[in-house]
Amino acid sequence: MNVRMKMMTRGAAGLVALCAVCGLAMPVSTARAQTGAGAVSASAKATIDQFLRIRAPQGAILAPDGTLYVRDFPDGVTQLYRVPKGVKAIPTESAKWQRLTSYADGISGASMSPDGKRILITHGVGGNENFQIASLDPATDKITELTTDPKVQYAINNWLDDSSGFVFSGNQDSPTDFYLYLFDFAKGKAERILAKEGSWSLGDITVDRKKAVVSKYNSASDTAVFELTIADGTLKEITIRPEGGGTAACDVVGFMPGAEQVLLISDARDGIQRLYLKDLKTGSVTSPIPDLERFELDGAGFNDDRSILAVAVNEDGYGTPHFFAVPGFAKLPSPKMERGVVSAGGTFRGKTVVWSQNNARTPGVAFATELVMPQEAKTPVTRQLTEADTQGIDLQSFPLPDLIKYKTFDGKEIPAFVFFPPGYDKSAKKPIPFICLYHGGPEGQHRPTFSAQQQFFLSQGFGIILPNVRGSTGYGRAFQMLDDYKNRWDSVKDGVYAAKWLVDNGYSAPGKMTTFGGSYGGYMSVACLVEDTQSAEKEKRAPFFGAGVNIVGVTNLKTFLEKTSGYRRKLREVEYGPLTDPEFLLSASPGMKIDAIRVPMFIAHGFNDPRVPVEEAMQLSVALKDRALKDGKPELMPQLLVFPDEGHGFAKLDNRLLFAKQTTSFMKRTIGK
Repeated sequence: MNVRMKMMTRGAAGLVALCAVCGLAMPVSTARAQTGAGAVSASAKATIDQFLRIRAPQGAILAPDGTLYVRDFPDGVTQLYRVPKGVKAIPTESAKWQRLTSYADGISGASMSPDGKRILITHGVGGNENFQIASLDPATDKITELTTDPKVQYAINNWLDDSSGFVFSGNQDSPTDFYLYLFDFAKGKAERILAKEGSWSLGDITVDRKKAVVSKYNSASDTAVFELTIADGTLKEITIRPEGGGTAACDVVGFMPGAEQVLLISDARDGIQRLYLKDLKTGSVTSPIPDLERFELDGAGFNDDRSILAVAVNEDGYGTPHFFAVPGFAKLPSPKMERGVVSAGGTFRGKTVVWSQNNARTPGVAFATELVMPQEAKTPVTRQLTEADTQGIDLQSFPLPDLIKYKTFDGKEIPAFVFFPPGYDKSAKKPIPFICLYHGGPEGQHRPTFSAQQQFFLSQGFGIILPNVRGSTGYGRAFQMLDDYKNRWDSVKDGVYAAKWLVDNGYSAPGKMTTFGGSYGGYMSVACLVEDTQSAEKEKRAPFFGAGVNIVGVTNLKTFLEKTSGYRRKLREVEYGPLTDPEFLLSASPGMKIDAIRVPMFIAHGFNDPRVPVEEAMQLSVALKDRALKDGKPELMPQLLVFPDEGHGFAKLDNRLLFAKQTTSFMKRTIGK
């Protein structure tokens, strides 16, 4: 990946593992999936094995010589592959590909140098997220491990323009802080370029290595940006803040040509993420592309020679890229794309951009487009790079979601995507079993993307609602901060009101719905059961939920903060509340309100989870078990599934299959009776 391209949604780093678990598909690609001869519709009840094997190669990298590299898991674990010329980039042809990595737990990412002569690979062990960095030589396929400390987490930040090295972050010198390092291939070693308290990342660096733009992440609503003089470590803050002062979530796009100006994204005005151009000498700030002012931005990035800028906008969860010539910001024609979520960045070299688009009917197909500059009188040319393995299922039979908004307890509107099973007549208002699926984060957002597991649930007759409760990103700073600290339970109420909307509209009925979510979504899943019981008693109604599914979720905010990785603790306290306020943390912990959980629960976790320690699942399951035994209600005994070789999410195909089969069985015997 050309790391200048930062088109992923904010907060995406922690979602990769969870996307397969909870249906939180990462932004991938578009709808030219190959159905093939004899394709069957989803209504034909294909097996869960077939559904979870639907996929397309991900992370497409197009080398300067035209060679294609992809990440895929034909053997159940994600590895890096080279696709020989003349061979299709489709999973069913993977036996003809050249596998370049053989890590037992697979790889988490790959990034090619601008000159195409090296590929950096990140990989960890057993889901512990302590990613190491290795370098692969495409000419010889030799892999050299550049970092080898399994107790340290490393992350690639940026390649140097001349490919002679790269900048990375790591907590090797301070477990709770991420410093910045520059690795020089000629020297064969790294030198530290920034060592200050906090979680630092580098957004861009000048060709002469004298200046850089770096960020310090304090929280999702407070990210500061600085100009760094590398020689002496001097920092000059250039954060774009509100006029009256205060914090802002600011992100680096990169230096403009000449490095006298820098493009930044900030929510300083009206709390909306917008694009700004800042002069590093005068400090003046302008809005370079007024036409994008009305949109919340997902991200932006330059091509390799900084002649083209790509900007991704977020419109109620749908994502669309726009391209502009630099430095004048003249708009360029965009390739034709289906509506969904578009991402770019695997390759952005010259006028060639590799992009992908995702919607509910495709698992992700990559394309390469030759963009057209303003002076060129022609249209962009797009070619398909990868194809999907549909497992013989007609993906066009998959339902697309409805975008709705419902009013919650205090009158605020909550956006949500709603999926109905194939063939369901919405006008009939026939109640069916529904899954209320909550996203992680909490700084996350449900997007209208592909999920094989969700589509299997739909094929089994379940409906799915994906609410973007307060605290979600994509709707502005004010909405994102509505759940901070002592407002935590307000987002839980929003989650219960999603079920109320389904009942009020006749789509489901009390007892026929389940909560479902991973990570913070797991917290929501348990907490919504508590809130549902408590509010049902006050309102003298039947509870909405008849079951709950919690994956790698927080159940006790106090013990979570005490045992999570040290570097995460500082970041999470801003969101959930500090350990110095244990009374509040316990009051907002659903695990402390076991008596209000009166429905069966399915709990799943990875034993090596560094974010939400497995003890969170254990204490919840033990408490539910004790309560069920005490009350003489064996039907309320929790079902617990722990994977010894997984972390914060389930990466291995065999584990995902087992999880999906057990959750399907659980839901059928509870809400699906």
